[in-house]
Amino acid sequence: MAANSAPRKSTLSRDKIVSAAYKLAKKDPLNALSMRKIASVLKVTPMAIYKYFADKNELTAAVIDKQMMESRLIPEEIDPKNWKEWIRTSFLRMWDGYASAPNMIQYMTHATSFGPAVLSWQNETLGVLINAGLTPKQALTSHAAMSELATGSNILIPVREQGVEKVFPSIWDAIKTGKVPTPEDMTNVHSTVQDYPWLVMCGQAMMEDMQDSRRAFENELEMMLDSVANQIAQNKKQAKKA
Repeated sequence: MAANSAPRKSTLSRDKIVSAAYKLAKKDPLNALSMRKIASVLKVTPMAIYKYFADKNELTAAVIDKQMMESRLIPEEIDPKNWKEWIRTSFLRMWDGYASAPNMIQYMTHATSFGPAVLSWQNETLGVLINAGLTPKQALTSHAAMSELATGSNILIPVREQGVEKVFPSIWDAIKTGKVPTPEDMTNVHSTVQDYPWLVMCGQAMMEDMQDSRRAFENELEMMLDSVANQIAQNKKQAKKA
């Protein structure tokens, strides 16, 4: 080996840092994305991370971008003219992304800036809605509502569980032990009828939502899409009259 051989170049890269940070973010709470923690995982100094990212906010934006790309929120295989299917697919993928990495919700809601993948998805989604017949204001409102629905649906899964546990304790016990609730379980709620009459009335729907949270979100999303379709129809009628 030559005495003056060149030193080995560092294998550190922006993509490598983002990949390591993404794995941490999926597992750990919001404070996981510290330069020190990521540097420790990559076996480099924190200053080495700062050569690629100015601060934690810039790194967080890159991690969120990676989540977006991993989730494939822009369904390129669907014609944007088929706006309803395009939008449905996009937001179902958003829900799936959060469901598979719930800690990412915290990073998204605390982000101070967004990267190109997030902005590109927002731009494409707004374009699909506007070309379908919404006004820019209506498109923005619809986009925000469906984004918040996808996020909130994942956050509220434990809240649904608490409601079932309180109102239908026998059914909750059955679900926890992996059993299928019986019809008798559904009717054995006389003590809660006076306190929670509407919850009892919707009891079967609550069971279905508990057992398939994704399907529950899909039903909620479908109601929003129906509302959007009605608004598009109204806009077209008004345009014909003008």
